Amino acid sequence: MNVLITGYEVSPFFKRGGLGDVMGSLPKALKKINVDCRVVVPCYVEMQEKANGKRIGEFHVHFGDKEEEIGVYKSHLPDSDCVVYFLSNRPILSHINLRGRNKKIDQFAFFSLAVVRFIAWLNSNKQWEVDLVHCNDWHTALIPLIMKNKIKPPIPTLLTIHNLSYQGFGSRKVLDLLHFKNEETKELKREISAKEIDILGEGILHATKVSTVSPNYALEIMKEEHCHKEIYTYLRKREAVFGEKDKIIGILNGIDYDAWNPAKDELLFHKFDVNNWEVGKKAVKGNLLKFFSLKPKPTFCFIGRMAVQKGIEMLIKVTKTIVQLDANLIFLGSGDPNIEKSVKRIAQKYPDNVRAEVAYNEELSHKLYAASDFILIPSHFEPCGLIQMVAMRYGTIPIAAKTGGLKDSIVNEKDGFLFEKDKLTRLRRTIKHTLSVKKDNDRYKKMVQRAMRKDFSWDKSAVLYKKLYEEMI
Repeated sequence: MNVLITGYEVSPFFKRGGLGDVMGSLPKALKKINVDCRVVVPCYVEMQEKANGKRIGEFHVHFGDKEEEIGVYKSHLPDSDCVVYFLSNRPILSHINLRGRNKKIDQFAFFSLAVVRFIAWLNSNKQWEVDLVHCNDWHTALIPLIMKNKIKPPIPTLLTIHNLSYQGFGSRKVLDLLHFKNEETKELKREISAKEIDILGEGILHATKVSTVSPNYALEIMKEEHCHKEIYTYLRKREAVFGEKDKIIGILNGIDYDAWNPAKDELLFHKFDVNNWEVGKKAVKGNLLKFFSLKPKPTFCFIGRMAVQKGIEMLIKVTKTIVQLDANLIFLGSGDPNIEKSVKRIAQKYPDNVRAEVAYNEELSHKLYAASDFILIPSHFEPCGLIQMVAMRYGTIPIAAKTGGLKDSIVNEKDGFLFEKDKLTRLRRTIKHTLSVKKDNDRYKKMVQRAMRKDFSWDKSAVLYKKLYEEMI
């Protein structure tokens, strides 16, 4: 079975978020179970040195009123034989940070068209024949529509939704660039304005199958009170067209234990596993607190994007409680400038207990996962979440909102703590409870050991994806 998986990022060549981890890990797990899964992504300038791809050819696409050349480069995921293709075009695919939402919409419409033409190019050059295309998020959600209209017979498409917050809103003029007629689309416009489009919504309606990244999130998004109102209409329309037999499927993401393993982590001076974690974590924690000029106390952390979704305003409100409980709190992440300012202010307010590292820092994240006692995840919603899985592997107990993939991956009071989402008093109460549990040394040790032994490898998820692929072909 030949599966082409596509998205806007792939680790380690270019990574902005969790999708990059998925794109860099799932293909390797699928390869182990005899699925020839290959990756195709845009070739940004930022990744060219890391990719070190070999040019294997070129083809042309008609986009707008121009013929654009696409260069094809081939490389492999590190330490594997999984093929990665990079599609190059200057200036459209050179940079990810295009200013203006319509430029970004046009960029990924172009990339989606390029992927469809690339599949035909692979076949015509007898390089590889694609059986199924696995699309990810709005950036590639136009592929199912383009596939239906530009390739006969169309190849089956799976669209995986990683976060419904990002839908690809923009100008409907992108249809003209793709040379689509109105009758060839179903819903490529937003209800509020016939001049605007919701690309993810169109993908939901045209894909052969739709999945998301945890079973609980798949259930949540079908309830109007949990879903983003713009996309709820599309989810319901798909259900009306395809019926109960074609429900959205939730498959929990995994993590790559080659990248996230405290026993082998080259970024840790003191490595440890489930058998010697007490000594290892103590040493890493000592070094990190010394680095931050913090005293040896129970330490909480936040690691992730500083976005409204992550519930950071709740953390800011409970910081006083953490300080009063004589504990440390360390923030690591970047994102919304207003949230960044709030985090910096709270760190300045409590200089003896709180630190804020407002940056994307991969090395520091590894050390913080290993050094902390607890990680705080008060998300308002969380499609899957990878940080709780990584934290558990590093012996750091998650304190998380009971939502989405957090609910699927954490067993309350066994390997982590769950509280009712959006409830500040519940979060405050749970923080106090975790510190009392930490004082019960035997109970705390068992929780850490259970968390570290939990299997979040991609092996289980890969089997579920293979089964889904087989149903579609």
